[in-house]
Amino acid sequence: MAEIEEFLLGQFDDAIKKLESSIKKHTDLLKLFNLPSKCRELKDLIEKKAPKTRASLDWVRREKLYCLNTVMPELQMLLTEHHHSTPEILRSAMNLHQRLNQIKKELQGDENAELQGDEKAESVKDGKDSTLRKDSETYRWSSPSVDPTKIHGIEDKVLMMERLLVRKETKNGFRAIGIVGVAGVGKTALCKMAFNNQEVKNHFLPRIWVCLSKQPKEDTDYQKEVVKRILMCLGLEDEIIDKLKQGGLRKLLFALRQRLKGKRYLIVLDDVWNLDEKVQKFCSLSTPDDKIGPEQLAYGLPKGHGGTVIVTSRSREIAEDMVGKKNLHTLLPLANKESCWEIFCDAVKKDGIVPPKELEMIKVEILENCAGLPLVARMMGQIVHEKLQSPGENNQNQTQQETQKPEDSI
Repeated sequence: MAEIEEFLLGQFDDAIKKLESSIKKHTDLLKLFNLPSKCRELKDLIEKKAPKTRASLDWVRREKLYCLNTVMPELQMLLTEHHHSTPEILRSAMNLHQRLNQIKKELQGDENAELQGDEKAESVKDGKDSTLRKDSETYRWSSPSVDPTKIHGIEDKVLMMERLLVRKETKNGFRAIGIVGVAGVGKTALCKMAFNNQEVKNHFLPRIWVCLSKQPKEDTDYQKEVVKRILMCLGLEDEIIDKLKQGGLRKLLFALRQRLKGKRYLIVLDDVWNLDEKVQKFCSLSTPDDKIGPEQLAYGLPKGHGGTVIVTSRSREIAEDMVGKKNLHTLLPLANKESCWEIFCDAVKKDGIVPPKELEMIKVEILENCAGLPLVARMMGQIVHEKLQSPGENNQNQTQQETQKPEDSI
């Protein structure tokens, strides 16, 4: 094994030991994640997957270790600063839990990489910038369906959004709407519900959903990429888009304008974030008509026929700059904690699993740590669901815990 990997594995092992020691001092809720065991399992997998000849796979494995040694210190720092579980700690634990599962799946696919040659390995290598990001989201070219029965606590907001979208058009025949709120508060779920509403479907054509949470590669022009994603959703072929890109941003925007001209379109730009000053100016939809330049997104979005753009963002500043202060709507954490409990239970009950009565004993703690954030409630429910799906693993963990001090058991 290469010296660099030996060093990185040593760092990872030290981080696991520190994490294990810190978690013992925290609540049973945090122990549900079983992070130290998952980390050790992944470490064993990384060691077993040591490639003998292929430098590309060697690179992939090293990248996983770099990634793990980057994300683990965040949780460790929070555990050191707080002597009880906080929403921030739980969110960090869930991020690590997701990352561990993701890396495990990627490593278990290494045999396919061996069989398929360099093309497979290079496709993984090309994604290194996204691997190192905290968010593990992928491109969502269209709005995934959402089950209305699994949406709790924002029904009134959904109704408000639907009415806002189909109400009488503004003077200039164009509407820009901004939805802002902290991560996990339900911005995307709210927009999905409105986007898929039948009355909204009847009102707008085309409807376009573009997720901007995943940034393009460093060598990709962000402005061109945003326009390209919208054009792809409109059904424009890749070959045509590539030719337009060669002509610059103006040609892309002109093509977009021509495609949307005379149409009552609905475009959702989901999770806009981390924009520099140049890109913010490009994305601004609140620029007066007489000052819109041919290289601004607003140029590609013709007015006069009821077109609407919805922007969701964690940054109030970015959303305000894009749609204007008067068009902002803030989504707050759920005030009704029972809604979070319903979301949690829905996730646990997936695939017909019956939640154990013991969950009621930690209900108060779960709701306190959800902090009114639907995403946190759902992810916690998913983790409990995973544990209930693997009774053999749970029994083994329980046996190990019974050999420890009573206060350490879940």
